[in-house]
Amino acid sequence: MKDALFYVGELYMNICLNLNQEEPKKITNTKELAEYILDSGNDIEKMSDEDRAKMDARILAKLKSGKKLTRKEIDYLRKTNPVMYAHAMRVQRIAEGTEEQLKHAKSKEEADRIISLSLSGISKNDPDREYIMAAVNRINAEFHKSGAYSKLPNTMEEANNNRNNGDVFSEVEDEEDNDGFDLKNWSPLTEVYDSMPTFSAGA
Repeated sequence: MKDALFYVGELYMNICLNLNQEEPKKITNTKELAEYILDSGNDIEKMSDEDRAKMDARILAKLKSGKKLTRKEIDYLRKTNPVMYAHAMRVQRIAEGTEEQLKHAKSKEEADRIISLSLSGISKNDPDREYIMAAVNRINAEFHKSGAYSKLPNTMEEANNNRNNGDVFSEVEDEEDNDGFDLKNWSPLTEVYDSMPTFSAGA
C-alpha cells in the first residue's frame, strides 16, 4: 500500500514539474490544511470582474448593516483593497472592544452607558461612522437577545447590594460571634494547634 501511495505521489510531482509548475506544498497538519483550503478557495487572480464586483458589493452591504466579515472576506480586502481593509479592521476592533466591555457590565444601567458612550464617541466627521454605528448597534441587539442583559440588575446600586448579599463572609466580618470565632482565619490546622498541650521548661 505504501509503495502504491509513494508511486502516485511521485507521478503527481513529475506531472507538476513537466508542466513547469511549482512542487506541490506538503501539508503536515490540520491547520496547514485549513489554510490551504482557504487560500485555494480564495484565489483572487482567477476571479472574474463580475465576481469581484459581487464580492465588493457583499462586503459593503455587510459593513453597512454592521455584520462581522468572514476571514475569507477580510483576506479578499487585504489583497485587493488595502484602504478598505484598514477601515474594516478598525470597525471590527471597535465592535469587539464594545462587546468585551458588555461582557463585564454589572448592571443594565452600566451596559446602556457602554453603548451610549460607544455611539456618542463617534465623530460626525469619522469616515467609518456609518459602519461603526451599525456594528455597535448589532452588538447591542445581540447582547439583548442573548438574555445576558435581562439577567443583570437594573442599577449599579442593586448590583452592589446583590454582591454584598452574596458574600458569605460579609456578615461574619460585621458581627462577631459570642465566642469570638473568626471564620475567615479558621483552618483545621489552627484547631489542632490550639488543642495541643503546652510545655514549660522547669527552672
